[in-house]
Amino acid sequence: MTGQSLPRGAYTASPCRVCRYPKPVRWYLCSRCWAAIPEKARRALNRRDGKALARLRELHAHIDSERPLEELEITP
Repeated sequence: MTGQSLPRGAYTASPCRVCRYPKPVRWYLCSRCWAAIPEKARRALNRRDGKALARLRELHAHIDSERPLEELEITP
């Protein structure tokens, strides 16, 4: 079974980058960590356009710097 054929919401062996809890397929973080992100940042991360990868890199840089998710600001 490939990653593309997994049902929506299926779990992978891939842990959440923040808390290491298993996360659903094609999600950046587990639902608990995602809920901790400010609404404005979540909207920006959900946008699918030419800058989506840059916004994902901003998220990863924020997590890697070990700052709280509540302080996350994503460039629109």
